[in-house]
Amino acid sequence: MSPAVRKRLFLLAGAGWFVVALATARADWPTPEKLSEQRYRLAILTVNAADKTFLPDPAAAGGDWDRAYERLAVDFAARLGPRFDLSAVAARHREALAGLTSTRVRLAVFTLAATAALWGLLAILYAALDKGSRPA
Repeated sequence: MSPAVRKRLFLLAGAGWFVVALATARADWPTPEKLSEQRYRLAILTVNAADKTFLPDPAAAGGDWDRAYERLAVDFAARLGPRFDLSAVAARHREALAGLTSTRVRLAVFTLAATAALWGLLAILYAALDKGSRPA
């Protein structure tokens, strides 16, 4: 394989990784809506632990996870009384919202560090292959 073709392949591999890393970071990017959905799903698990007959319907949320959570909390507080406590779920949600910026920064730093590490490994591999292909 010629050095020009090898260099092109390494650049394409690095660029491909960067595209995949950006797409993954975008999919994992925390937003208040995603955190609200997580809170709702955690509340459903909590409710299901107390009442096994509960059948969740996330489609009923219609994208408004805060309203769905409030309906769920009110409904089950009325059904189960003082045994039903979502304070831990609410506290976790508040902490997640408070740490939203730091979570985003950590995700961005991780994405950039992983990309830099891959580019570094590709550069080392390219240099080793280039050195091995030179005539003695």
